Amino acid sequence: MKLKDDTKRLAIIEETLTVVYNKGFAGIKMAQIAKAVNLSPSTLYVYFKNKDDLILSIASELIETTTADTKKILNQNLPYKLKLKAFWVFYLNFWINNAKEINFIMQVKTSPYYDLIPKAIRDLKSSIGISLLEKGKTEGLIKNIDSIILSGIMESFLLQTVKMIENKQLTLTETDTDIMFTCIWDAIKA
Repeated sequence: MKLKDDTKRLAIIEETLTVVYNKGFAGIKMAQIAKAVNLSPSTLYVYFKNKDDLILSIASELIETTTADTKKILNQNLPYKLKLKAFWVFYLNFWINNAKEINFIMQVKTSPYYDLIPKAIRDLKSSIGISLLEKGKTEGLIKNIDSIILSGIMESFLLQTVKMIENKQLTLTETDTDIMFTCIWDAIKA
């Protein structure tokens, strides 16, 4: 049995992210990925059983990693508004600096693969944001409306901010970030 090399595993993941970014899931051909990272196809199957395993493993790892990073932010001893801002800014930076990863997750979320990710992993990501919003409602700091709606408002601002930065209409400066977060805060505050 061949031993797994983390460097090779990461190369497989990076190549898969690139393929999906450029061609979608239909572009994933295990033999082509193996060739692109200088592995034999049989060696690739030591790391991932098949295409589905590859996609689900990457998606699960991305969700778990970003969730762990988010938990670190939420464990900081900050006033609620600053904690919410840190949460939003984390995702803003993540979206801007990890286009392939975000593209991958967004494609997974709109595909049948999403339901194949273990429910505990899917729930982990959304539960962190929802619990933060619930805390704000409990403290009377944000509107007492459905947290899914509040989350949608925040995500809409996030997506639009990323789009404006990508289109060079906005820069990722502290001033612009503060302005965008103030708009979010004004939209959801009690």
